[in-house]
Amino acid sequence: MHLTKQNKFNMKSPPLNEREFASLIQEHSRIINKVCYFYATDKIPFEDLRQEIYVNIWTGLSQFRGECRMSTWIYRVSVNSALMSLRSSKPRIETVSADFGLLDASTETDDAQREKLQTLQSLIIRIDDIEKAIILLWLEEYPYDEIAETLGLKRNTVAVKIHRIKEKLSKQI
Repeated sequence: MHLTKQNKFNMKSPPLNEREFASLIQEHSRIINKVCYFYATDKIPFEDLRQEIYVNIWTGLSQFRGECRMSTWIYRVSVNSALMSLRSSKPRIETVSADFGLLDASTETDDAQREKLQTLQSLIIRIDDIEKAIILLWLEEYPYDEIAETLGLKRNTVAVKIHRIKEKLSKQI
C-alpha cells in the first residue's frame, strides 16, 4: 500500500520525510510521553523508551493502512514498543525514574487535586501492563470499541477489565 493513500477517516497520510515525521511526533507527543511515563523503569529510562517508540513509529509507517485514526495507531505502536522493551529487560523494577506530570496537573489545579492526581499516577504505575494500557486509553476518553481494537481485545473484555481496574484502584486509595 502506498504511503500517500488517505485513510477512510480522511486523516492526513503518513509522513514521507523527516520534517513531516517530526510534525507527526510533535502532534502526538502527549500520547507517546504518557506511555513512556507509565512504562519507564530504572532499567528502561524514559528517554530510551521514547526513542525506541520513535524508531518503531518511523519503521512501521509503511504498515499504516488507514483503517484507524493515526493517534490510535501511534498509541498501539507506543504500548507495544513499551511492552516489548519490558519483556526484553526482565527482571524489571516497577518504579518510574521521574515525575513528568503528564496527567494535566495545570497551574490552576489546587494542591488537593494535584495530590489526587499523583496518587492516581502512583497506583496506575503499579498495575499490570495490559491493565495500564486499558486504563490509560479509558482516561483519554477512547470509546470501548477503539480500546478493544487498539489492544486486540473484545469490547466486552475491555468493559469488564475497566470495571475491575476501577475497583482495584479504588480499593488501594
